[in-house]
Amino acid sequence: MAHRGAVSTPKIGSIIDGFHTERRLAVTNAVVKAISVPIEKACRLALMLIAASALGVERFGSYQFAFAATTMLAVCTDLGMSVWTTRALARDRTRAPAIVAMALRLRLWAAGPYLVVIAVAALLIGSGDTRATLALLGLAAFVNAGLDYLIAVFRGFERLGDEARLNVARAACSLAAGLVALRLRATPASLAAALLVGVSATALYGGVLLRRHGVKLSGAARPPAGLAAAAFAEALPLWLATLLSLLYFKGDVVILKIFSTDAEIGAYSAAYKIFEGLMIVPAVVLAATFTPLARAKGDGQRQRRWESGLVLVLLGLGVLVGGVTGLESARIIGLVYRGGFARAIPSLRVLAVALPILFLNFGLTHFLIARDLERRNLVFAAIMLVVNVTANLMLVPRLGGPGAAWATLVTEIALTVCCLGALRERRPVQEGVAVRER
Repeated sequence: MAHRGAVSTPKIGSIIDGFHTERRLAVTNAVVKAISVPIEKACRLALMLIAASALGVERFGSYQFAFAATTMLAVCTDLGMSVWTTRALARDRTRAPAIVAMALRLRLWAAGPYLVVIAVAALLIGSGDTRATLALLGLAAFVNAGLDYLIAVFRGFERLGDEARLNVARAACSLAAGLVALRLRATPASLAAALLVGVSATALYGGVLLRRHGVKLSGAARPPAGLAAAAFAEALPLWLATLLSLLYFKGDVVILKIFSTDAEIGAYSAAYKIFEGLMIVPAVVLAATFTPLARAKGDGQRQRRWESGLVLVLLGLGVLVGGVTGLESARIIGLVYRGGFARAIPSLRVLAVALPILFLNFGLTHFLIARDLERRNLVFAAIMLVVNVTANLMLVPRLGGPGAAWATLVTEIALTVCCLGALRERRPVQEGVAVRER
């Protein structure tokens, strides 16, 4: 821990120089992401638009339900290792082989139960195309979760160029495979098979990138004693918070399934795909800045600089993006989707109001993790799940898709209140003094 005494001028200078160096690297990484993200998102959006038109609103809704269900289940295999790895590598890269090998080993242990659940669900859910869709999407979601872990490793090393290559390759491979599959047979199962082919090919490429940049796992067959237990203890709150967050992000589709029709799910999913796609804006900003944020823990001056700057950037971007989306909702839906999706316009208008709050919450939740307050994130995620489910149960039966959108807005507001309260309570009080748990 830093001493409480007077801070010397050289130390202040080194702090400022270090902050400016980190800021330059963060800006460079953000530029790399800003260049690659439009390509990646364009590929993903093109595939969904083509799939929506080829499958029709009802089959598209059925596909989206299976996709949401398998994505939620696949998060169970992460065990919080992705965020934990990024933070651990940001603070100590000398242990990279042991960190990565240990995390991959834990994830493999979680794979067995996940695959069993997917197999049982596929057998019970129905027959024919529905069963094949769920099984194929389950495998694709598992491989995709592994790709997300590789991205977390590259982010920890601040190699956002590699992360960009992997994301673009995943989106491009999935698009190419999806176009071929839909051309041959326009069914949810064929699209699911194409997604599996795309992510599997990208996983092989990700392994090549990992070895090319010096992360060798062969020398880390036996991680240091206690590392796995310590890592799991630290990662568990991150994992549970991610699971709960995903439940309240994806759970609205499940509630819509209960109280509404596949057509309503398809219309709401069409609006939500645009909303979800816009999340990449704050994701780019935080991908480039989380590593220096994690290193700033205990350094009050540097932490305040990063956090205050990010709040201004995220709020500004959120207001701009949300305003344009809200004002042009009808035009956006008309341009992005062909006939049959007019019902998506009211949902998109409500979700546009939530965008500035969502952008801010991206930053606030990352601030908590960077300060090692992930247990607060876990508590808040549990609260948000209750808030979201309650709001959905109250609004969806009466309003359908727009009701789910209003529930999302309510949940984001509640999360902002919780995060601001926690961050004010734990605010650093002195430069160079580590933040203490009360």
